[in-house]
Amino acid sequence: MTKSIRYGWVALALMIVFLTLAAHAQTFTVLHSFTGGSDGGHPGAGMNVDQHGAFYGTTQYGGDLNCDNGGVAGCGVLFKFRNSGSGWILTPLHSFHDGPDPTYPGEPTIGPNGTLYGMTFLGGTDSNGLIYNAGPLPSAPVTGIAFWSYNPIYQFTGGDDGGSPTRLAPLLFDAAGNIYGAATYGGSTNSGVVYELTPSRSGWTETTLYSFTGGSDGSHLRGIIFDGEGNIYGIAAYGGNQNCGTVYKLTHSQSGWTESTVHSFQSNVDGCWPGPLILDKAGNLYGLTEQNGPDNNGGTVWELSPSNGSWTFSVLYAFPAATVGDFGPYAPALDAAGNLYGISNWGGYENLGFLFKLAPSNGGWTYTELYDFGTAPGQLDGCVPQGAPVLDADGNIYGVTEFCGRNDAGTVWEFTP
Repeated sequence: MTKSIRYGWVALALMIVFLTLAAHAQTFTVLHSFTGGSDGGHPGAGMNVDQHGAFYGTTQYGGDLNCDNGGVAGCGVLFKFRNSGSGWILTPLHSFHDGPDPTYPGEPTIGPNGTLYGMTFLGGTDSNGLIYNAGPLPSAPVTGIAFWSYNPIYQFTGGDDGGSPTRLAPLLFDAAGNIYGAATYGGSTNSGVVYELTPSRSGWTETTLYSFTGGSDGSHLRGIIFDGEGNIYGIAAYGGNQNCGTVYKLTHSQSGWTESTVHSFQSNVDGCWPGPLILDKAGNLYGLTEQNGPDNNGGTVWELSPSNGSWTFSVLYAFPAATVGDFGPYAPALDAAGNLYGISNWGGYENLGFLFKLAPSNGGWTYTELYDFGTAPGQLDGCVPQGAPVLDADGNIYGVTEFCGRNDAGTVWEFTP
């Protein structure tokens, strides 16, 4: 083989290696920079995705009215975000205007009928938040942008029915079309309630399933989930043995719902003030805490595994700093391979939040920090991420940031692993 031919083969091999690495390179892309105007601004909750790959989310500000008594433009926007093939399109569906102050809408849920159901943390008749339904108008124009119908279906009083439904996690539906959620406050001791909304021809009826005492059962509720048997698991951010929060279980029987405390978080060991949780196919629970963990009082990623009628608690990773610089913490996301993805809106290279991955490995977990927000020139990538990450069928990760971006009103971003 001549020297020139040999060098040609080497160059070709190097090119193949380069192209292979490029094909598998991790990429971060800003898909949209909010303007703070009609498209909204400063998202404060996560997005949900439908079966066609369209995302739905909310912002805290923006829209067509003023909040904070005129100090900040707009009370927030409900939006749809989809890929048209030639690019991404954000469509405002509703401008929130339930009063002169921000209502802080949360992550919407796609209901059984294909319309959206969501909550606002504040607003409503008694300023204690509400549950709403939004859907396309039956006579929407063929061209142009038309807002969806918007109907509050229940307004909280802040009394026994609860107040300020948590916006850190979406609402849940059962097979019969009933809605379930958790309210941060209200109930018999103002420690929060888990509630059910039942539909009828005349509207929706709210039932309190359990009212928390603020003691060993916890207080200040976060999101809830169902297991395969219809039991409810949830998070109380405070209360428990050291006021660090609890994981609780609600079990249904003919006589009603019974609460049991699955785990009470311990300061400097487990971490304190947990966020919403998720459940895998094996019945393991996962979540994040805000701080007071074993590494420099930072937050943690934790797991609860069922074992012979009891639970085993493990810290999968201890952060050296808090995971919350604004709202949160939020639930992690789980992919088909069992990898966990999550965000912190504190810490990272610029202390403006980061995206991370935990991969199961040889009986343990391998931690990787995937992206530090606020590191792009001019911080056009966005900073202070909010909401649980969302994974598509190809394993791409999506989310929002509250600040920075082209207009300092936040961004929608995509990360390709």
